[in-house]
Amino acid sequence: MIKPAQIQWTDGSPVSTQFDDVYFSKASGISETRYVFLEHSQLIQRWAQPHRTVFTIAETGFGTGLNLLCTWQQWLEHSNKNQTLHFVSLEKYPLDKDSLTIALEQWPELQQLSNALLSSYPALVSGWHRITLPRLTPDSGSVILHLFFGDIDDWLNQMHAKVDAWFLDGFAPSKNPDMWSSHLFQTMAKLSHQDTSFATFTAAGMVRRGLQAAGFKTLKAKGFGKKREMLYGQFYATQGPIAPPWLNTSAWHTPPVIISQSKQAIVIGAGIAGCASAYALAQRGWQVTLIDKHDQLANGASGNAQGVLYAKLASDMNIQSEFYLSGYLYSLALLKHLMPDKQNWDDCGVLQLAFNEKELKRQQQFCEKFNLSEVLNSVDAQQASEIAGTHLEYGGLYFKNGAWVHPKSWCEAMVDHPNITFLPGQNVTDIQQQAQEKWRIDIDANHIQEAQQLTSDVVIVCSAYEAKQLPQLAFLPTSPIAGQVSGVSSDEVNLNAVLCGDSYVTPSHHDQLNFGATYRLKSTDCEITTEDHTFNLEKLRENFSSVDRQVNSHDGLTGRVSVRCSTSDYVPIAGAVCDAAAFKQQFENLKKSKHWRFYEAAPFLKGLYLNLGHGSRGLSSAPLCAELIAAQINNEPWPVTKQHAHMLSPNRFLVSQTIKGL
Repeated sequence: MIKPAQIQWTDGSPVSTQFDDVYFSKASGISETRYVFLEHSQLIQRWAQPHRTVFTIAETGFGTGLNLLCTWQQWLEHSNKNQTLHFVSLEKYPLDKDSLTIALEQWPELQQLSNALLSSYPALVSGWHRITLPRLTPDSGSVILHLFFGDIDDWLNQMHAKVDAWFLDGFAPSKNPDMWSSHLFQTMAKLSHQDTSFATFTAAGMVRRGLQAAGFKTLKAKGFGKKREMLYGQFYATQGPIAPPWLNTSAWHTPPVIISQSKQAIVIGAGIAGCASAYALAQRGWQVTLIDKHDQLANGASGNAQGVLYAKLASDMNIQSEFYLSGYLYSLALLKHLMPDKQNWDDCGVLQLAFNEKELKRQQQFCEKFNLSEVLNSVDAQQASEIAGTHLEYGGLYFKNGAWVHPKSWCEAMVDHPNITFLPGQNVTDIQQQAQEKWRIDIDANHIQEAQQLTSDVVIVCSAYEAKQLPQLAFLPTSPIAGQVSGVSSDEVNLNAVLCGDSYVTPSHHDQLNFGATYRLKSTDCEITTEDHTFNLEKLRENFSSVDRQVNSHDGLTGRVSVRCSTSDYVPIAGAVCDAAAFKQQFENLKKSKHWRFYEAAPFLKGLYLNLGHGSRGLSSAPLCAELIAAQINNEPWPVTKQHAHMLSPNRFLVSQTIKGL
């Protein structure tokens, strides 16, 4: 649970009551940041190097965001449009938005940047928040903020990044010793390379000795203002023996770096997962060919009239709930960015109703324990009725910014990019890796007389349950689940929020009320049936009786059947793929012990990635999975924890299958 910063204001400046320390120099916070961090990290000179397309800064202590804003201001002046700055920052006690607004008012010269940060500032929810900051000048590079709310040890254990510069800016070591630990310095070394710099306002002996022990050359300079000295320096060596990375089984989930001069990729499947994957790479300058066997975008499970965007959470905040909450928040931010007019989506709120006292009590206890009030609240039946605009017999969880969206419109918005070419009516029959690690994609096209082939450095397969038809992916334990949604004319229905339980109903869109859906396990049958309509109507009447009563007639029902893709553990699949046969042979000793140590790297099919298996929650999970894959391909900081990335990895199934001798 995240606790907001406790601050008091002294002469208009925030002071932390938790640590009895100032957030920035009272003399001049901007001047201190520019002197300590920007100047001593030599950022302008390093950004000008020809090979610098991606630059990553990691910061301990986000505070008011002043270091980010000053760095961003300099980036606008000294970067080019082909460069990307990743700013990774930690904050255990984040300022709430109102306090941050007051703090940033002190620097009028940063007002444009401050307003942009405030408009993107996330809810105070623990874990990673990946935020694409707006391009404020057409010729400058992009800026990605990776903001982690939580404890520093969690941040260090779960961060995957190649860091170019460290800003050590926690509260003073004497005030906050936990921040300045050997764990910090050793992790800095693991994530650094020979050109990695560091800078910090402090010259405390324990900081200097810790950095030196971890392999950093430390230099002293005159401190800012009344501070006598500060430290800066560069990483030069890793102390002690270097353990091969594959001794850690996470290497099975960490792909090799892709080096591509042409930056060409092919994405197979044009639903939410495929369009999000294409968009994520296109934003990074890749030329993406998006192909689908259908004649249009979102013709499969992403083709329903309305989908629901919220986070279905477990009774405890487990690893899956953390991931879906992060994905939900990321999807909302992406929707607001790509579809600001809201013609085909609406963050009207989602009510997850509790249909008995036991479930209502569980929801209330969840809210009390995890305090996610900026995202969801527990509401009683009266409050729920007022929110929905119709009588409800039960209360539940209220996602105040939960949304419905027309998935096809979202797909169109993501694909509307100059770097994306969509080829419809292209049925992929095979993929093969050729010399120079390029991939050949064999296509049986619907609209040409002869089959064709495409080649690419990178292939992302997003074709749901059909993916396992490719020989390399036959090991995937995925299964199809067909489901039917029903619709009825709704010109008289008053409903102001999405209602969810063991079924759902959405506010009207184009005078149509949509509700459902059914589950046909292990079925690919897309026939609309009377039985499924009857089932959906019964659920509408049983769960949302006041909505059902507003429907004039159930005549003229419309319906649509699509096929979801589910995995054996109900977790999506996102990441790079290993060669299944080679993996099982190479790591056969897993059958003796799942803790066996190995001395060779995993056999990845270099350049092959998956984004599928999202079930009925793809709106909340697929876009964030797309960002993870793009970050892996481009060797960028991951937008999720290592734990989440390993949970999503396709190779988790190869590990379990090898252990079981399958």
